[in-house]
Amino acid sequence: HCIDMILTAVFRVLWVLPLYLISRLLNVFWYQEIADLVYKSVRRARSRSPTSSVSELIADIIYSVIVQCVFLVQASLAGLVPVLGYPLQVVHMALVYSLYAFEYVWMNQGQGVVRRVALMHYNWAYFSGYGMIMSVVISCADSYFMGVCLFSLMFPVLIVSSHHSSPQTKVKCFPLPLFRPQHFRD
Repeated sequence: HCIDMILTAVFRVLWVLPLYLISRLLNVFWYQEIADLVYKSVRRARSRSPTSSVSELIADIIYSVIVQCVFLVQASLAGLVPVLGYPLQVVHMALVYSLYAFEYVWMNQGQGVVRRVALMHYNWAYFSGYGMIMSVVISCADSYFMGVCLFSLMFPVLIVSSHHSSPQTKVKCFPLPLFRPQHFRD
């Protein structure tokens, strides 16, 4: 039993993880191309740079990745809560998928990561509903790989629809500080 666990871990680290990282990297470029084309089509405008320099853009992206990674860990931990774990995890993942989709719009509009996270804090009801279908479908997948395939197929639809939606950013419900553990500049 111990050898099986070790071999499975080695297989995942040496084969599955690099394959996953390569596919994620390729998907990022594909998703960015989709987002740019939709933004130009819908807004009839060029993308605005979110920052004034390349170093600020890189810092914004790195900070955004850190926020997303910590939030994914938080979503995994939410899944461990007795009785409420599964629904909490599904809601967390719905928010993650919404954040992923809307970040393409917000970055094209030049909004920084602090503003993007604040929008998620105060409009969590809209964004949790926005990503809920994708979250439920992926959570019902038989395997991790099926979930990744479903994500890869469904996410471009979220990107396109995020460019066509208009979340009410002036109407705020009470803040849900789910992003607070990884965001300290509120």
